[in-house]
Amino acid sequence: METLLRKDYIYDHLRAKSRDMLFEIMGGRLEKEGITKNSYVAALKEREEKYPTGLHTDGLLIAMPHTDSAHVNEACISIARLENPIPFHEMGNKKNTLDVEMVFMLALKDPEAHLKILQKIIGMFSDREVLKKLREAETAEKIYQVVYEAADL
Repeated sequence: METLLRKDYIYDHLRAKSRDMLFEIMGGRLEKEGITKNSYVAALKEREEKYPTGLHTDGLLIAMPHTDSAHVNEACISIARLENPIPFHEMGNKKNTLDVEMVFMLALKDPEAHLKILQKIIGMFSDREVLKKLREAETAEKIYQVVYEAADL
């Protein structure tokens, strides 16, 4: 998990007025710092339109935007707790909109590991205690600790 989860890419109370602005802030930084290719943000936006990533979990509404590994230089998970919820369409139900409170933006390089990592992260979201800890985490450091301890990667 250490190579994927980096404290520098965890945001607490991130302010963004829209999903696109959120992608520009989080994904734009990944592009600027060379973690991803310059095509990453555009690919995120395109994929999100076709395959929404909003998750209706028990106690915390989450989105997991990600895209094809062709847009990634090195693996990284960026996390943001949002200052104000942002609407995302629900995964598997495009007609439903969720006011997402936390975003797990995935930049995954290895196509074979991609599904495994997605499954483990989604599994973490099925644990009510983990969701409660994420909601109550007061700092980016505490968010990191909760995810680091809960994710079995």
